[in-house]
Amino acid sequence: MHMFWLLVMIFYNGHFISTAGTGANSTRPDVVNIGAILSFNSSIGKVAKVAIQAAVDDVNSSPLVLNGTKQKITMQDTKLSSGFLGIVEALRFMENDTVAIIGPQHSVMAHVISHIANELQVPLLSFAATDPTLNSLQFPYFVRTTQSDLFQMAAIAEIVGYYEWRDVIAIYIDDDHGRNGVAALGDKLAEKRCKISYKAPMSPKAVVDRDDISSTLFKVAMMESRVIILHIYSTWGQEVVDLAHKNGMMGNGYVWIATDWLSTVLDTEPSFPPTAMDSIQGVLTLRMYTPESKLKSKFLSRWSNLIATKTNGSIFKPNTYGLYAYDTVWLLAHALDAFLNQRANNISFSNDSSLIEFHGGNLHFDAMSIFNGGNALRANILQVNMSGLSGPMGFNSDWDLNAPAYEVINVIGTGVRTIGYWSNSSGLSLAPPRKLNTQLNKSSNQQLYSVIWPGQITQKPRGWVFSSNGKLMRVGVPNRISYREFVSQIEGSDNYIGYCIDVFNAAKDQLPYPVPYKFIPFGNGHSNPITSDLLGRITVGELDAVVGDITITTNRTKMVDFTQPYIESGLVVVAPVWKLNSNAWAFLRPFTPMMWCVTGISFLVVGVVVWILERRTNDDFRGPPRKQFVTILWFSFSTLFFSYREKIVSTLGRLALIIWLFVVLIVNSSYTASLTSILTVEQLSSPVKGIESLTTSNDPIGYQRGSFAENYLTNELNIHRNRLVPLDSPKDFERALKDGPSKGGVAAVVDERAYMELFLSTRCEFGIVGQEFTKMGWGFAFPRDSPLAIDMSTAILKLSENGGLQRLHDKWLTRSACSSEGAKQDVDCLHLTSFWGLFLLCGFVCFLALIFYFIKMVRQYTRHSSDDTSQSSRVRIESFLTFVKENEEDVIQVKEGGKSGSKKTQRERGSSGRVHEDEAQKEFELFGLFAEQSSMHMFWLLVLIFYNGHFICTATDASSTRPDVVNIGAILAFNSSIGKVAKVAIEAALDDVNSDPEVLNGTKLNITMQDTKLSSGFLGIVEALRFMEDDTVAIIGPQHSVMAHVISHIANELQVPLLSFAATDPTLNALQFPFFVRTTQSDLFQMSAVAEIIGYYEWRDVIAIYIDDDHGRNGIAALGDKLAEKRCKISYKAPMSPKVDRNDISDTLFKVAMMESRVIILHIYSAWGLDVVDVAHKNGMMGNGYVWIATDWLSTILDTEPSLPPAAMDNIQGILTLRMHTPDSLSKRKFLSKWSNLTATKANGSLFRLNTYGLYAYDTVWLLARALDTFLNQKGNITFSNDSSLTEFQGGNLRFDSMSIFNGGKVLLSNILHVNMSGLSGPMSFTSDGELNGPAYEVINVIGTGVRSIGYWSNSSGLSLVPPEKFNAQEVNNSSNQQLYGVIWPGQTTQKPRGWVFSSNGKPLRVGVPNRISYREFVSHAEGSDNYVGYCIDVFNAAKEQLPYAVPYKFIPFGDGHTNPVTVDLLHRITTGEFDAVVGDITITTSRTKMVDFTQPYIESGLVVVAPVWKLNSSAWAFLRPFTPMMWCVTGISFIVVGVVVWILERRTNDDFRGPPRKQCVTILWFSFSTLFFSYREKIVSTLGRLVLIIWLFVVLILNSSYTASLTSILTVEQLSSPVKGIESLTTSNDPIGFPRGSFAENYLTNELNINRNRLVPLGSPNDYERALKDGPSKGGVAAIVDERAYMELFLSTRCEFGIVGQEFTKMGWGFAFPRDSPLAIDMSTAILRLSETGDLQKLHDKWLTRSACSSEGAKQDVDRLQLTSFWGLFLLCGSACLLSLLFYLIKMVRQYTRHSSNTSQSTRIKSFLTFVKEKEEDVIKVEEEGKMGYPMRRLREKVSNGRVHEDEPRNGTWNVTVATNYEA
Repeated sequence: MHMFWLLVMIFYNGHFISTAGTGANSTRPDVVNIGAILSFNSSIGKVAKVAIQAAVDDVNSSPLVLNGTKQKITMQDTKLSSGFLGIVEALRFMENDTVAIIGPQHSVMAHVISHIANELQVPLLSFAATDPTLNSLQFPYFVRTTQSDLFQMAAIAEIVGYYEWRDVIAIYIDDDHGRNGVAALGDKLAEKRCKISYKAPMSPKAVVDRDDISSTLFKVAMMESRVIILHIYSTWGQEVVDLAHKNGMMGNGYVWIATDWLSTVLDTEPSFPPTAMDSIQGVLTLRMYTPESKLKSKFLSRWSNLIATKTNGSIFKPNTYGLYAYDTVWLLAHALDAFLNQRANNISFSNDSSLIEFHGGNLHFDAMSIFNGGNALRANILQVNMSGLSGPMGFNSDWDLNAPAYEVINVIGTGVRTIGYWSNSSGLSLAPPRKLNTQLNKSSNQQLYSVIWPGQITQKPRGWVFSSNGKLMRVGVPNRISYREFVSQIEGSDNYIGYCIDVFNAAKDQLPYPVPYKFIPFGNGHSNPITSDLLGRITVGELDAVVGDITITTNRTKMVDFTQPYIESGLVVVAPVWKLNSNAWAFLRPFTPMMWCVTGISFLVVGVVVWILERRTNDDFRGPPRKQFVTILWFSFSTLFFSYREKIVSTLGRLALIIWLFVVLIVNSSYTASLTSILTVEQLSSPVKGIESLTTSNDPIGYQRGSFAENYLTNELNIHRNRLVPLDSPKDFERALKDGPSKGGVAAVVDERAYMELFLSTRCEFGIVGQEFTKMGWGFAFPRDSPLAIDMSTAILKLSENGGLQRLHDKWLTRSACSSEGAKQDVDCLHLTSFWGLFLLCGFVCFLALIFYFIKMVRQYTRHSSDDTSQSSRVRIESFLTFVKENEEDVIQVKEGGKSGSKKTQRERGSSGRVHEDEAQKEFELFGLFAEQSSMHMFWLLVLIFYNGHFICTATDASSTRPDVVNIGAILAFNSSIGKVAKVAIEAALDDVNSDPEVLNGTKLNITMQDTKLSSGFLGIVEALRFMEDDTVAIIGPQHSVMAHVISHIANELQVPLLSFAATDPTLNALQFPFFVRTTQSDLFQMSAVAEIIGYYEWRDVIAIYIDDDHGRNGIAALGDKLAEKRCKISYKAPMSPKVDRNDISDTLFKVAMMESRVIILHIYSAWGLDVVDVAHKNGMMGNGYVWIATDWLSTILDTEPSLPPAAMDNIQGILTLRMHTPDSLSKRKFLSKWSNLTATKANGSLFRLNTYGLYAYDTVWLLARALDTFLNQKGNITFSNDSSLTEFQGGNLRFDSMSIFNGGKVLLSNILHVNMSGLSGPMSFTSDGELNGPAYEVINVIGTGVRSIGYWSNSSGLSLVPPEKFNAQEVNNSSNQQLYGVIWPGQTTQKPRGWVFSSNGKPLRVGVPNRISYREFVSHAEGSDNYVGYCIDVFNAAKEQLPYAVPYKFIPFGDGHTNPVTVDLLHRITTGEFDAVVGDITITTSRTKMVDFTQPYIESGLVVVAPVWKLNSSAWAFLRPFTPMMWCVTGISFIVVGVVVWILERRTNDDFRGPPRKQCVTILWFSFSTLFFSYREKIVSTLGRLVLIIWLFVVLILNSSYTASLTSILTVEQLSSPVKGIESLTTSNDPIGFPRGSFAENYLTNELNINRNRLVPLGSPNDYERALKDGPSKGGVAAIVDERAYMELFLSTRCEFGIVGQEFTKMGWGFAFPRDSPLAIDMSTAILRLSETGDLQKLHDKWLTRSACSSEGAKQDVDRLQLTSFWGLFLLCGSACLLSLLFYLIKMVRQYTRHSSNTSQSTRIKSFLTFVKEKEEDVIKVEEEGKMGYPMRRLREKVSNGRVHEDEPRNGTWNVTVATNYEA
C-alpha cells in the first residue's frame, strides 16, 4: 500500500492542467517526465540504473526520436525493500507530472503500484517484475518489457522432463513473486507428468535470516526428491546455497536448478569469492537469451566508460536485465513519439471525479489527477516493434514479449558453461533458437550438452533418495504362519527368505544405485497379519516399503503406490475333485452297462448256436450234458481272445463263427479306442463348477483370514457374510474341504491362485474348478508418489525379460507333485488302484477253484485211504499229498481194479514227497510329516505425552488508566451480500460489547466503517484508508482478498492488526503479513473440501472458472495442490478479468464447453456468479452430464437473499455449493431470533437474512474486545510513536512523515491469537499457523426452491453424513466414513454424471484402425461395407457396451493396404488431433506411453522366439512308461500265480502239465506268459481250470487294452526340440534373426539386447516367415523369428513344423490408445476388467484366435507315427533272447554230436553234424538206447542218417521219464 502513497504524491493538486489554446496544442513539450523505481544496490538495480541513464542520454541525443523533446527521468531508490517503505520511496517521484513509470523492479511492488496506475492511467513498464500473474486482465496498465516467469518455468519443466525426473522441491520466498512463479512451475510440470512434491516457502523478511534458511533446508533434506528448484531473490539465494553447501546438500545425488537470479549475479559481479563459487559448483541456472548484434556489441564495449562516469567508479558487469532496461527507455521513447504525433503534441491531466468526496484531511486524495493520454500511450507502447540490445522487441496478444528464450547454464570451476538453449517454439536445443529451423519442434531434437553435476560427477543423478535421509529403508514384511514359501524368517537371524524376498532383492540389484534397507516384521506370529494394516504403516510413516504377498487392489492404491505386478494371482475356487478314470472298476467305463449285458448275452447265444450246428457231426461238442454245457461256455468266451481249440466242421457253423469273430474284433478295437480316449485327458469331477455355481448355492465358502477375498465376495458378488468361513492355514483349508458342508466344513475355498497352486501341489484330491474370476497381481508397496516404485517396476520388467523372474518362480513355487511333468507322467501311468477290482475278481475265482478242488481231493482220498486210525497225523498228511500227486487215471484204475495193489502200497508211493510251505509277509510303514513353524512376537509401544502448560502473565501498572474509548476501523462493501450482513452484525456486536460489564471494564469501542463500494482496486483502497487518519488500534476487514493484500503492507509497517472475517485467500499468511489475522476459514480448507468431493465421486479432471486476481488465482492454486493429493487435476483454467462483462463470460464458457471435462468449479464473486450460471444455462451447460460446484459465494447469496427470482433458481438447479459449518448453539439461536429487529433498526428496513460471514463478523468484534481487554490489563494504555524510517519523507502534499506506529501492536496481535472463546460460529481459537481451529463445511445441493444439506466436510473427519462435532473420536479419519447423501444433479437426474465428454463436443469418436494385410483375424475390413471385424474390434465393442454411457464412434482406416502400417505413425495421429482413439493390435511400450494413454491390456503378448522344431518323445524304453513299476511287478506275479493255479488244477488229468519237475516248471512259465498273447497250446480239460483261465484271459485282455490306451495317451503329448533354445542362445549366436517389418521388436533387439542390426532380417507376412524359417541361415533364411506371442500363436496354428522355443522374454500387452489424460482410457480399462471377470474376454479370444489345426487328428497323423527308435530296446531284448537260445542250443547239439560221431574227415564231420541236427530228438534218444543194448554204432548211425528209427513198443509214462532222466544224466 506504500506504493499508493507515492503515486498519490505524484498527482497531487493537478499539476498537469489542460492548457487551452490552439497554439499550445501545436508545440511539442520540451520535457516529458518519466519515473523509475529501482533498488540501486541490487544486482539488477545498479546495472539498470546505468543502462537507463545511458538510454536516456542516447534518446535525448538522437535526432530520430521525439523530435527535440527530452526525456526527464526521476529515479527512486527502494533500498532493496519490497514492503511499505519501498513503496513510499518509489512514490516520491510521483509528485512531478509523470506520464509513465519504468519499474518497479520487484513483483510485489508492481502488484500494489499497478492498482494506482490503473486508476490514474499511467503506464507502468517493468523490465524486472517477472511474476506471471501480472497480466492485462487484472492490470491493464502494466506492461512487462522482459520475459515472464511463465516461460522460465516452462524451460525448467522442460529440463526436468528431459532428464526424466518426476518430483522436484521448490524453495521460494512466500510473496507474490515466489508463490506465483512456483504455481506456474507446477502447471508446466504437470504437462510433463511431473510435479512439485514439496513446497518450501520462506518468509520475505527484509533481512536475511540464516536460521529460517537452515530450518527450511533441514525439512528439504528430509524429503525424497533431490531435484531442488531455487526461485528466490539474489540477496537470499547466495545465503541459501552457502548453507546448503555447509550442510552437505551440494554433493553427489543433488540437483540444483536456480532461476535467473543466479545467472544475473554471476553476470554482474566482476568476481566471486572462491568460497561462494565452491558453494554453487554443478548448479544449473537460466539466463534470458539475447542474440548477438552489432548494437549489443557496441553497448558492451562502452560499458566500462559508463560505469566510470555514472557510478563513482563502482565495477560491475552488464546483465540481461540491464539490456532490457536500456531497451525499455527506447521503447517508451518510440511510443511517446507516436503518441505526440497522434495527440498533436498534447500531454494533459484532469481531476478524478470519483475522488471529490475525499476532500479534507491530511491526505488530499481529491486533488489527484488522471493522465488523459494514458490509454493512447499504452496502445502505442504495445504496438512498438523495434530492435534493441536484447533483440527484436514486439508484443503478442497477451502483452508478453515475442519469442521468449533462455540459455541453460552450468556453473563449472570459476565460471559458467552454456549447455543448451530453450525457446517457446523449439524447446531444448544445442543451437540458439534463432538459428534453428522452424520445423525442429520435435521431441527428437530435445537435447543438451553434458553437465557436471554437484559433487563433480558427469553421471545424471537419479533425482531422489529415501525420505529417511540416507538411513536404512524400513521394509515391512508380513510375519506369516502359512505359505511361508513366500516370506519367512530364517531361524536364529534377522534375515528373511522366500519367493517375494528373492524377487525384491533381485529387482533391487537391477537398480543403478544402492538401496540400503532392513526388514521389519509385522504380525504377532500366531495368525497371518492383515494386509491393510501393514500398508497403513506406510501411510503413517512407520515403514518406507512393504514386501510380501501384497495383492494390488483398487482400495489399496489409494493408500500406497505399487510396483508393476511380479506375479499374477487372481481369485480362484478350490473344491474337492476326483478323477473319473481312477477307481477299481475303471475298466468298465468304455462300455455302458447295457453294452456289457448285450455283449455277454451275445457270447452265450453264439455259443449255443454253434453247439446246435456242430453237436451231431463234431465229437468236440458231444459228451455228457455237463461237458457240453462247459464246452458251450468255454467256446463262446474263448472267441473273445480268438483262442478256441474246438474244430468247426459244418458250413453253417463256420459261417456263423466268421461273422461273430468279425463282431468280436470290432468290439475289442472299440473298447481299446474308448479306453484310450478316457485315459488321454485327465477327467475331474466336482459338485462345484466354479464361482457361478458357488454364488447360486447356499453352501459355506472358506477364505483366508485377512484376505481381500472377504470384501470381494460380499461387496462384488453379493454373497451373504454368514456363508463365509475364515480359515488360517493350509491345514485348515484341507480339513474344511474334507469335512464338507455336512460336517461343518466348506464346499469350496476362494483364495488367490498363487496360494492355491502351492496348496494343491501336495493335495491332489482337490483342484481349481472354473476359471480365474479376477485379474490381479502382487506388487511391492511404497509411499504415494515414491519414485522408487517406478524404478522397481522397471527392474521387475528387466527380470521378466531376462528370465530371472521365472527362475525364481520355479525355485520356490514349482513343487507340484500333482501337476509337474514328472508327476503328470505318473498320473498318466496306470496304477494298481485302477485294476484291483479286476485282480480281485481273478483271484477270487482262482481261490474258489482251489477250494472246490481241495474238497474233491479230500472226498476221493477218504474213499481210497485205509481205516487205520493208529496212523499219526504226519503220516496221514504225507499219504494225502502223495495221493494228490497221482494221475487221475491211475486213481480211477486203482479204484476199479481193487486188488491190483494194497492201499498201503499206494500210499507208500507218495512217501517220498516232500511238502514245503513258503510264507510271504508284506510290511507296510506309515510315515508322518510334521513341520515346526517358528513364531515371532513383536510389540509396538507408542508413548504419547501431552503436556499443556498455560502461563497467564498479568502485569499491573497502578499508574496507568484505561482509556474511555478505543478506536477501531472496519472496511466493508455495504451493498454486497457479505458486507450488508456484516455491517449489521458488527454494529450489533459493538452494542453487545459496550453494554457488557464483564469485558473491557468500562472502556468503549468506537468503530469507524468505510464503504469500499464493491471496489477492490485503487478507489477501494482510498476509501479504506480514510479511517486511518484517527488513532486506530485495529481494523476489521477488509472484505476483499485483493484489498487485504495491499492494506496488509501498511498494517505490517504501522503494526496495526488487520482482522478479516471475509478475506479467504490462502496466501494471506503470517509469513508475508504477520499483522493479518483471518477470523474466518481459509480457502485452503474450502478447496480441500472441493477436492474431497471430486475424489469421492471419482472424477479425475475439473475445469476452474475464476476471477483473475489474488482471490481467484490463489484459491485455484490451492485447489490444484489439493486435487493433486487425490490424484486429480485441473485440466483447464478459465480466468476472467476482474472487470468481466457478459461478453467475456460467454467467451469463457464457449472455451469451457470445448473441453472434455464436465466438472466445473466456479470460484468467483457473488456479484458475477449468478450471471455466469445464467449464461451457462442459456448455453445448455446446466443440463445432463454437467457438474457444477460453486464455492461458498452461492450459499452466501442463498442464505442472505430472502428469495431469488424463479429464473435465477432455475439456473442453479443441481449445483453443489459449500457453506462454512457453524454448529448449533443457544447463543446462535438467540441471535437469529433477534435478526429481524436488527435489520429493521440498523439497515433502514432492508430485508435480508443472516449468513455465516455475519456470524464470523460478530465474533470478530468479540474476539477483538477480549484481546483488547487482556491488552489493557497488561499495558494499561494505548500509545503511538513516530516511525523514524519515514522522517526522510518530510515535505510534499502527502505527509508520510506524520504517520505513527501503534506501540502495542505486537502485544495486541499476540493476545488476539491467544483468545479462546465460544461465539456464534462455534469455538474460536487459532492454530500455530494463525488459522482458526476445526475448519468445517456443509455440502449443499440446490433443489427446487431451496437447498438440501447432503453432508459435511471437516479437516479431521473428511466427508460425513453427520456434523463433525458429533463424530466419535474413533471414527475420525476413516475412509469407510467418507460418504454423502444422494444428489439431484443438473438436468434433474440422480445418476452420478461421468464428468467428461469427448473433446469433439458430441461428434462421433474418430477411431483409427490399422489397415492390415496380414493377421487379419485381429483387424480387417468387412467386404462391401464400412464396418470392421476382428478380435480387437470385438473386444473394443464389448468393452464399449460395458460403459454406463453411449459412445458414438466411427472407424477410420490407416494404411495404404499394401503393407502393414507403422504403429508409431498411427498413434501420432492422436497427438495431432486427427484421431480420438486407436483400436487394433497396438503394443503398449514405454516410448508410446509418452505419446498417448493406453487402457489396461486386453491380451498379453510379449516377444517370443519361433524356430523349426521336431518331436523328441521317442526313446529306447518308451514301452515301459504306460505301467508303473508296481503295476509291472503285480502283473508279472499274477501271470505266475495263474500258471501255478492252472497247473494244480490240470496236472492229475492232463498230460500236458505232467512230467519231470523241470518240465513242469517250464510248462507253468510257458503257459502263464503265453496267455499274454493268447498263444498257449496246452489243452485245458478240467472245468475249474477252464473257469480260471477264462477269467484270467479276460484280465489279460483288459491289461493289454489298457497298456495300449495308456501308451497312446503318453504319445499324444507332443515333445519338441530345436537347436535354438530361446532368446539367450539366439543373442549369443551369429545367426540371422527375422522380425516383422515396422514392429517395435527391431528397436528392442538392437537397443535392449544389443544385437547387431546387420543380423536382423525384416519380414512382411506369415508366408515370408515360413519361407525364411524353412530356408534357414544356410540358404539365406533365418534361424528364428522374434515377434509377439499373439501373432506367433496364429502363425503356428497351421504350421506344425515350427514352435515357440524358450520363454516369453518380455511382459507386454495390447491396449486401446487415447489422447493423454483422456478419461475414456480409464473407463475402458475398467470395462476390460469386467470382460475379463465375466469370461467374455476369453470367449472372444477363443472365437478368433483358437484355430490350431496342429492339434487336430489329421494334421498330427504323420507327426505321431511311432518310429523304430521308440522300440529298439524292445527289439534288442527279444534279439538277445533269441541269440542266447540259439547259442545254448548249439552247445547242446555239439555235445550230443560228439558222443555220436566217429573220427572222420573235417568235410564229412560238418555234413554229418548238419544231418544230425535235422534228426528228431526222440529218434536220437532211441538210437542212444539201442547202442547201449549192443547194436553196432555204424548201423545205428545209418539208421539215424536214413531216419529209420522206429518204436518197438509203446512207452508208458514211467519209461519215458526214465529215458529222459538217463538222457539228461
